[in-house]
Amino acid sequence: MTQTPNLLNLLSPYNIVIYMLIFTRLSGLMQSAPFFSTIGAPIMTRLWFSAIVAFIFYPLVYASKNFIVPKDIIEFIILIMIEFFIGFLIGFIANLVFEGVRMSGNILSVQMGLSMSEALDPATGVSSNELSKIYIYLVTLIFITTGAYQMLFIAVFNSFSAIPMGEFLIFNSQIIASMVQLFGAIFKIAFGVALPIFAVLIISDMLLGMMNKMMPQMNIYMVALPVKIYIGLFLILAFLSATNVYLQGVIKNYLQAINLLFT
Repeated sequence: MTQTPNLLNLLSPYNIVIYMLIFTRLSGLMQSAPFFSTIGAPIMTRLWFSAIVAFIFYPLVYASKNFIVPKDIIEFIILIMIEFFIGFLIGFIANLVFEGVRMSGNILSVQMGLSMSEALDPATGVSSNELSKIYIYLVTLIFITTGAYQMLFIAVFNSFSAIPMGEFLIFNSQIIASMVQLFGAIFKIAFGVALPIFAVLIISDMLLGMMNKMMPQMNIYMVALPVKIYIGLFLILAFLSATNVYLQGVIKNYLQAINLLFT
């Protein structure tokens, strides 16, 4: 029979420790998960949101029978660190999709000659070019509008069954192979977004090079830079709908893989 919290001893040390461990795992997620970990999300907002979600998760996770309350502060700190690491790892893996999209923007910026226009990205606090920002905003909108964040919280909830509180994540060969595959998917995502546009830009470079050979008196390099920018922007707009569909499928498959990793 499933054990439920007793309201009479709600503030007992056992209940408080369980709630704090749930809260810590969610806090680790908030520090690395896409959208939630951006600079635009205030730290206090993340903490309060983690506290509310932990309150919702608490009665569902309470039935962990193998959990033993730590006997001293050192053991409790170790448990806190383990829980934070698990939550941070889930969010970090989910954020790899965004890094793959950012890489595609970097690839196209170099090919279009826009890599010199890097500036501080207010969302992440690092230098980023304009194309990367556009793609990051696009994937963020997809992440929110498609409800992908719900799958992220489902993955965290399932992790309490796969990795009960007080236990450390055991990196067996299957988990390591799955994580390597997820890390390697960054390049697949980056080239999946950028390759159609990149291929056309390469062809345009070849055509401009042929023109330079046929008309050496013409300063083709003065013409090439604006032409490549216009072609690249036109192609980005032309492929925007297809990119949207592609990223929706990528985010869905990626979060499903994370759920399978922690179940």
